[in-house]
Amino acid sequence: MSAERPDFELTLAFPIDLGSSMPTGAAKQAVSVLGRRIANDLYRPGQVMPTELELAESLGVSRATVRDAIKVLSGKGLVRTARRYGTRVRPVDEWNLLDADVAAWHEPNHPRLRMMFIETTELRSIFEPAAAALAAERATEDQIQTILDAAYAMQPGNNDPTTLFAADCRFHATMLDATGNQMMRQLRSIILTMLRISYEFGVLAVDTEPVTRQGHINVAEAIKRRDPQAACDAMGAMLEQNRATARQFSK
Repeated sequence: MSAERPDFELTLAFPIDLGSSMPTGAAKQAVSVLGRRIANDLYRPGQVMPTELELAESLGVSRATVRDAIKVLSGKGLVRTARRYGTRVRPVDEWNLLDADVAAWHEPNHPRLRMMFIETTELRSIFEPAAAALAAERATEDQIQTILDAAYAMQPGNNDPTTLFAADCRFHATMLDATGNQMMRQLRSIILTMLRISYEFGVLAVDTEPVTRQGHINVAEAIKRRDPQAACDAMGAMLEQNRATARQFSK
């Protein structure tokens, strides 16, 4: 598996928030650089980070910008500040690992991203089949058409991750909307982060079909037929392929 970061950005072709709480300008860049340093173990859990002045000099920004960046990282669970010891990296189990930025800051070859891929795949297998069943019962005609279009947009031989990612996100986000369940709908940012982890690690790490196109079509067609059990079964079968990939990396 390559240790190099992919030379593309996973972007969406539709306006769905991936859960980012990033500032703008110099503070955004500072957050991103420091977040990557933490996620990739330059600053390890339990370690006290360099002083505010040292960070400002290394980043080429003001101390005020560093303070703003640390506040953002604190909100994502990565660091804790205290007068007696400065800024310390928090234990990984306190990080918001389902935050889109935190997930994206990991290099594709990082062992933690492997763990996140395995565990998010397990989590998806728990609730997405049930969501597909609800969508089969409650989806509007417009939602059904969007789900179908997204499934069929995953053309055979299309290995462009950005295009596939956009279609995949549209499929799953619309399916969650179609459940008609507000709590389920609010899982959209989480599932999109899970998909990003899947693409940055699973899809790019193995030499297999990038996405299970036929699996998506099977789910979409079951939803179109208003067949909850078939939709649930099709989603479960599709995710089982993801779990098989995940199991390869758990050995």
